[in-house]
Amino acid sequence: MNSLSHDSLDTRPAALSEELRARLRPLAPRLVFGLRLAASVCLALYITYALELQNSFWAATTAAIVCQPNLGTSLQKGRWRIIGTIVGALAMIALLAVFAQQRYALALSLAVWCGACGVAVVGLRNFASYAAALAGFTASVVFADTISDPTSAFFLSLIRVSEICIGIGATVFVILLTDFGAASRRLADLLQEAAGQISRGFRATLVAPGEAAGQRERFRDLLRALGPLHLATDAAIADSSYLRSRGGNLRRASARLMDAVLAWQEIARVADVSGPVEAARAQLDAVLARLDARALAADPERFRDACRAALEAIEAIPPGDRRTTVLLDATRTLAASLEEMAESIALLQGARATRVQFAPRAVVIGDPLPAILSGVRVFTAVAGAAAFAIFTAWPQGPLAIAFVAIATLIFGAAGDQTRALAVDYTIGSVLMAVVGGVLYFGVLPFLSTFAGLATMLVLLMVPIGFMQAGSWHPTLFLAMAVTSLPMLQIGNPLAYDPSAFFNGALTIVGGTAAGLVCFIILPVLSPQTRTRRLLALSVRDVRRLAARARPGDAARWRALMTRRAEDLPPQASDDEARRLLALFALGRTIIFLRAALAGEDAEQFTSACVALGDGRPAAARDACAELAARLDEAAATPAATQIRAQIATLIGTLDALAECLDDTPRQRARAS
Repeated sequence: MNSLSHDSLDTRPAALSEELRARLRPLAPRLVFGLRLAASVCLALYITYALELQNSFWAATTAAIVCQPNLGTSLQKGRWRIIGTIVGALAMIALLAVFAQQRYALALSLAVWCGACGVAVVGLRNFASYAAALAGFTASVVFADTISDPTSAFFLSLIRVSEICIGIGATVFVILLTDFGAASRRLADLLQEAAGQISRGFRATLVAPGEAAGQRERFRDLLRALGPLHLATDAAIADSSYLRSRGGNLRRASARLMDAVLAWQEIARVADVSGPVEAARAQLDAVLARLDARALAADPERFRDACRAALEAIEAIPPGDRRTTVLLDATRTLAASLEEMAESIALLQGARATRVQFAPRAVVIGDPLPAILSGVRVFTAVAGAAAFAIFTAWPQGPLAIAFVAIATLIFGAAGDQTRALAVDYTIGSVLMAVVGGVLYFGVLPFLSTFAGLATMLVLLMVPIGFMQAGSWHPTLFLAMAVTSLPMLQIGNPLAYDPSAFFNGALTIVGGTAAGLVCFIILPVLSPQTRTRRLLALSVRDVRRLAARARPGDAARWRALMTRRAEDLPPQASDDEARRLLALFALGRTIIFLRAALAGEDAEQFTSACVALGDGRPAAARDACAELAARLDEAAATPAATQIRAQIATLIGTLDALAECLDDTPRQRARAS
């Protein structure tokens, strides 16, 4: 008995230790990010001190902004930050050259420029959107630095660009020493998760379409994952030179995911049918059962070979009627998409691949109204801050304008989260004012060496970075990281001026709060309004596409509708999401058939397109049905089978969207 008690006492500390390690293990990446943030800030500050640059805090602030959890994201963010900074500085130099002696015209021009950047923030995506925000912010910073002496604009702009490059270089150096392919692993994880979602949802809909309502949540999650997937793709491409040379391979895989989503939606329309389709469903399910997405990351090359075998098995199944052909075509699309994902994951894990040329997505705007509202909001905020600073002769007014521009530009593209993020950012700046006051009056006066200053910054930045890398209000701690150096006014030499601290803290907090007020006065569009507008614009574009005499640009249509699918608010219903994707598929089918048909078939299809462009989907459907009957009598070649499948898809989509596409009631109302 004593032996048993002794054994249990021996195993207890080991079990407790293992449990403690299991709980602390998820915190390790957050701690690493905090240490990385502190090291980047201190290194940037040390370089500026060595070069004797006066406003060292701009380089350190850049390091705090650019520092991200992986190298690829930091490199992309740093590159676009340099681009945005240079563009903003050149724009402000040009404005100063034109309006050097006209304060009011200069302030108005600055507001117009920041408003244009606000439009670009919402219109562009990912890091390009960030560069647009930086272009507006940099112009306002140069304005604040040079308003008293416009002749020094070029020199000060050059210094600002140099400081920003130092901050970016310091961050990249630190991450190069501490990062080991995190961006590639992140993209591989996202691809595997997407592959699992699409394969499970597709198969569930194929086998039991009447019981697949539970898959709708996964369907919406997959649409919401498109934006992060494209962002992770850009970061992974920047992660290594080889991945950069194979960027087309990775972009093609993320693009094929949308094809699989459209195929998933298409089988939901035709799968719940008895007869020949039921037999095809059983055969296709047997083929898809061989593709276990859970084994994708473990052996992507083997999974790729399984996808190729599945494609061969699908080709061996006889087409049958139109609905069976649609099912075969959709399953073929899914298998090809999974094959692309497997090849991309293998590439991310170090495999070699043949280079694929695939152009990046075209620059498109899903809905121009949110971008216009963002531009108006930024223009109003900057113009109002400039007017207040001029009429009150506030010495810190120009700097306040810069932080008003930051507050309105940085969250312009956040959609429904804009106000919540702006509130967190404002609270973070207030907290940093409190913490900064304690450090400024209780610690800074006793520091006389750079080692002491670096120690203080490490003790400050590590906890901030640790919390910023978590899930609890990370924007609040981002604000603390961004505003910490400007509030503490870490310059070269280090100066201690209590009045300057209070003025600077009031300026930063006041400018940030003013930006929050602008989001309250001019709020973003509601999710319901955005959803209605995206659907209405898609209907309009489908009609325009059908009314054209020539085939449309398939790549541009894909980019436009993919952007709208990404912009679809999470609050949109499943029916609204399916309607948008049905419009996506309808336009793509129109483009394909315009290019594939010839002779009398092309004339028949043109009459259907004319009816659709006029808002008469019933007439368009009848014309397509006549065309389908004629093609059924032709020889069954692979090309003819593909055309028949596309026409069957078109007929089904017109049936599903008849009410949405019908413009007859509105035409009658206008006539009366």
